[in-house]
Amino acid sequence: MAALPHVFEEISWAKHSFFVFSDFEHFVTADAFTSLVADAGTSIAVNDAVGGRLSLTTGATDNNEADVRTTAEVYLVADNKPIYFECLAQYTEANTDDANVMHGLMSALAANSLVDDGAGVRTTGNYFVFFKVDGETTWRVRSRNGTETETNDTAVTAGGATYQRFGIEIDNEGDGSSNVAVKFFIDGQQCRDATTLRPIVHTILIASSTEMNAGSYVKAGSANSEVLVIDYLGAIQKR
Repeated sequence: MAALPHVFEEISWAKHSFFVFSDFEHFVTADAFTSLVADAGTSIAVNDAVGGRLSLTTGATDNNEADVRTTAEVYLVADNKPIYFECLAQYTEANTDDANVMHGLMSALAANSLVDDGAGVRTTGNYFVFFKVDGETTWRVRSRNGTETETNDTAVTAGGATYQRFGIEIDNEGDGSSNVAVKFFIDGQQCRDATTLRPIVHTILIASSTEMNAGSYVKAGSANSEVLVIDYLGAIQKR
């Protein structure tokens, strides 16, 4: 009987983790991923592109919003269960600096995850995100669990014609069972604080964490339509 090379090894590795990932060569909402396109003029569409790309369009109404996210909240910060999120995305400002954009992991990722009128990330729930708000031009990062929140400006320019690769690593790193260390990466480089220039590492309590979606989100900051293009998006976690 012929051998089945690598099958047993692959299953052995795969059973120790799970992931949800898409290249968006095909998209049906409420399958692995779900879309938010509730406002008049918003839309979501698969583009003709090598490997597939997904466009989220807000329409030309201030505070219109759209997102794509894992249909279920399947990621949970826990002891010895590291998580890694990554997406490749691009947008070009429709009007100077008005767009509101976010990528990452968030509990109950949905409408108004970025608050209207450039007010930033909502102040409830559990999340680990990159975000950019109306009136600003650089990526910020924020981690939140309960009332514990850490935020940094990365000084990395947001938007433009070039795709950017966003990574979020959540791990214990020898801190026992109390906290996780959270690191943020853009195009493979660990993000640094805009003021101190030190590598950004958030230390966030594990206790009372809640399940999260992985996803990306865009909100118009003026009467101009914003278009966020996602090349791929997903996250993996140790079981």
